[in-house]
Amino acid sequence: MDNRRLFLFKGLMWILAGLAAAVAIVRFSLGLGVSTALSDTTPWGLWIGFDVMGGVALAAGGFVMAAVVHIFHRERYHAAARPAILTAFLGYGAVAVGLLFDLGLPWNIWHATIYWNIHSALFEVAWCVMLYLTVLALEVTPTILERTPFQRTYRFFVKLALPIMILGIMLSTLHQSSLGTMLLIMPFRVHPLWYSHLLPELFFVSAICLGIVMVMVESTVTSWLYKREPEMEMLAGLARLASIALACYFVMKMGDLLRQGKLAMVFDGSWLANLFIAEMLLSTVIPMVLLALPAVRRSFTGMWLLACCSVLGFVLDRINASGLSQVWATRRFYFPAWTEFAISLGIVAACVLVFFFIQERFPVDPHGLEEVEAERKAREAALPAFAPFAQVWLGEGWRKAAKVYSFLFVLALAFGLTVAPKAQPAVNTPAVRAVGASILQIGPGPRYVYFDHKKHQDEAGGPKSCALCHHLHQKGDVGTPCVVCHGNMFLPTSIFNHETHVADLHGNASCAQCHGKGEPIRVTPTKKCSQCHDKDMMAANPVVKTFDSKWAPSYKDAMHKMCIPCHVEKAKDAALKLPNLGRCGACHNSGTQSEKAYRAEFPVQTAAPGRP
Repeated sequence: MDNRRLFLFKGLMWILAGLAAAVAIVRFSLGLGVSTALSDTTPWGLWIGFDVMGGVALAAGGFVMAAVVHIFHRERYHAAARPAILTAFLGYGAVAVGLLFDLGLPWNIWHATIYWNIHSALFEVAWCVMLYLTVLALEVTPTILERTPFQRTYRFFVKLALPIMILGIMLSTLHQSSLGTMLLIMPFRVHPLWYSHLLPELFFVSAICLGIVMVMVESTVTSWLYKREPEMEMLAGLARLASIALACYFVMKMGDLLRQGKLAMVFDGSWLANLFIAEMLLSTVIPMVLLALPAVRRSFTGMWLLACCSVLGFVLDRINASGLSQVWATRRFYFPAWTEFAISLGIVAACVLVFFFIQERFPVDPHGLEEVEAERKAREAALPAFAPFAQVWLGEGWRKAAKVYSFLFVLALAFGLTVAPKAQPAVNTPAVRAVGASILQIGPGPRYVYFDHKKHQDEAGGPKSCALCHHLHQKGDVGTPCVVCHGNMFLPTSIFNHETHVADLHGNASCAQCHGKGEPIRVTPTKKCSQCHDKDMMAANPVVKTFDSKWAPSYKDAMHKMCIPCHVEKAKDAALKLPNLGRCGACHNSGTQSEKAYRAEFPVQTAAPGRP
């Protein structure tokens, strides 16, 4: 009999995967600025909080069930071991894919294998994830080989299964805690309710809790989709284990807050305190209490709802710790763009489809495999079934699925490419005039650029060189500041004042001087600005030698177009020994000598919000 429930669910997964594929094209072709709502102030978003932090924790069921079944020999949970390990393998693969989306230069993801920074928490996390992903691949291999002709290879991997699983448990223990270690370097950025010196231990224990309830979610969902009888005895045992693990986590969390004197902050009424309460209720308190009740453990729906509740709460915990808990310090609230949701859901959907593919063809669950095989034979013997609307026979089995799913994927891909942003939205941000003396502080805070004005002036030829950069002056002025014309940080600025021109040229009779006699009066003048102002406004010997438009480029574009070409040219001079002068870090680099000199000269003005 055709499983319409599974068919529709897979169709939804293919739609999400197609939408994510469209956003992926935009992200890798146009960059992070177009495809995310991230900024320099909030560089970590949904892809780190959910895809990486949450993804690693969601895959914890692999090492938890490997320990329970193969180390502690609890055979009643044996049916959940292989699906949990497969889920962990796919979960870690999803983490690696999620990192590719989040990294500004994703093609450098391999650098951790060559360029070692042993003092970095991320170094340890990167290596543990790579090694554990390899170990999980080795753990999944016997499942793939069990019913193939390669029995000698299968027996070889079976003999190595126990030491491989022990190695996997060790690696998973290391990096589950190291994700918490990574947050220890941000004591003044992570909110006190989430920051603790016990973060590594708390992350590890919460991963165990999440691993157990995630196995429960997986078991209940697959039994519902494949219309199988749920293994209630195993689920009840997992529910009891989850209740005990959640109680341990709750005692650790509350005890840590009490030890640090932060318990009163939980009830101060702030939105972060309320968020913390919601997180604890969802992840720990409600599931811990209700799963301890025998009546709840006899209810399939009750266990599924409480397991989903706990999973949602712990994912929220990871998102809070890596993102929302930092809003109090950055003062910049971040909400993900729809494209970020599309990528996260698409990665999950792709993993779900791969899970179904493997489960239906390899002995992940032997009972399920037998049912799938029986259903396949029944379909082959059945009469042709026509599509309800088109009355077209699409074939049976995988042929029908391939046609329908590919259509849904392409349809979602086309829709995503149509509605996805094609350019980064410009933000209307007035530019601020540079301040300072010999050292100028340029751009918006807190990430200023410190420009050694006197050094550049001296190297260019002294005060007479000002015209090289200050190429346009107001009437009667010399060295007009850049911000006077380039008045917006990201948008072009109009520098043409029509009323002033009409008044200076003696009223309406002057129109012909710009628009021409007998010509229609249009918004744009027929004359170029330089035809009248090349002498009274253009500086002598400027770098920018044209003044054709009434629109000045944005402040950012003006600075980049003025500075970068000169820096690139000077970087080619071997005598200067500055090969990196043309790179971004040459100017956008805090802690430089220019910044230190500015701070020494203007100690009061440097207390910008957000800077230490």
